[in-house]
Amino acid sequence: MTWRNVVSTSAVLGSALAWAQPQADRIRLHAEDLVRMAIERNRDFLAAKQRMAEAQGWLRQAGVRPIPAVEIEESTGRPLGTRGEQQFSAGYFHTFETFGKRDKRIDVARKGVDLAEAEVAERTRQLAFDVKMRYAEALAQQRKLEAILRLLEVNRESFRITQARVKEGDAALLEQQLLLTDLSRAEVQQAVFSGRVERALLELKKSVGLAPSEPLALASEPAAVADSVTLSSLQERALPSRPDLRTFRLLEEQALAEVELIRAESRPDLTASVRYSRANSSFDQLGFNRAGALTPLRDQDNVLTFGVSVPLFRSRRNQGALEAALARVAAARLRREHLEASVRLEVEAAFRRWTSAAQSLEILNRGVLKQSEQNLVVIREAYNLGQLRILDVLTEQRRLIETQLSHIDAESELFQSLADLERAVGGALR
Repeated sequence: MTWRNVVSTSAVLGSALAWAQPQADRIRLHAEDLVRMAIERNRDFLAAKQRMAEAQGWLRQAGVRPIPAVEIEESTGRPLGTRGEQQFSAGYFHTFETFGKRDKRIDVARKGVDLAEAEVAERTRQLAFDVKMRYAEALAQQRKLEAILRLLEVNRESFRITQARVKEGDAALLEQQLLLTDLSRAEVQQAVFSGRVERALLELKKSVGLAPSEPLALASEPAAVADSVTLSSLQERALPSRPDLRTFRLLEEQALAEVELIRAESRPDLTASVRYSRANSSFDQLGFNRAGALTPLRDQDNVLTFGVSVPLFRSRRNQGALEAALARVAAARLRREHLEASVRLEVEAAFRRWTSAAQSLEILNRGVLKQSEQNLVVIREAYNLGQLRILDVLTEQRRLIETQLSHIDAESELFQSLADLERAVGGALR
């Protein structure tokens, strides 16, 4: 076997061994697994979910009726030198809300509960998109690092064999120097992609809610959508599905409910009261009692009083609050109309991005990647036959690794564009 055949065979074996190593690892988590984990562990998202509990509390509070009041009074003239004068009274006051204030207050609070649920759904949509994008980035960087490690293993083996050949005078020193340069270039790329992998995994752990020391292994998955998906169907699906659009609709409805509440609060409530009072008075004069004996004169009165009180204020007292609520209604309506007009454009932009990514990947799979691999095989055979130089092999090898990196970028772009399309539509498409 010639030295050239040894170089070729060692390169193939090194490539196979390097490729088998990452495949032996147990890969565990897909993108959807990470999304579910983020919903359970991301503290920022869990804090946002407390908005629902807060809204439920305000709903219960909105149903509370006015508290009745009890009033007790005792009067005496002794501290001021007026002996014999004493009064006692006890009153009960009950406020009746008029014009459906309580029902309107509950309606506003119920809109708040629906709004909180829509806001949590929107946060879920954004969190899922963030996790999927970081997952795609981390997975792409890992696969690039694996490709560079395979190339590095091949280059190291080729360099060791060529170095031995140079010592025996079977190869020129230039071949060793060229291989050393290519080996150094691959080592630089390894350092760069190793740093990118670590950074991408840390960003992904931050989104998911994992600690930096927790292990995280990623599972590769294809990004595909059924052929029946069309742009028009996605646009029609997005209008009722988008939680941010539902949020703006609820904001408008809540603002309208607040307008009705403010108008009701501009009208007075009624307060009914009942009071019992007793007055005791004594005099210095004397009088005869029923037995005919002299006794000091006294007067005692027991009085039961009923009443209704109405506060005196004009309806324009809440005019400022009414104007502010009407302004909120107008603002919410404008935001809703703007988002409704933008949703179709967002879906179309995401759909165009996804179709372009799918076409690019198909071209790479069909006419670039396989052809580059075949070209390298042919050039290596020509090198083994002495028809080409080692420089030709290294050039084609570099071209192949660049094509592989471009293929990884294309797969990552396809996955990210699908995540973007799902975010624009407001739900999963697979």
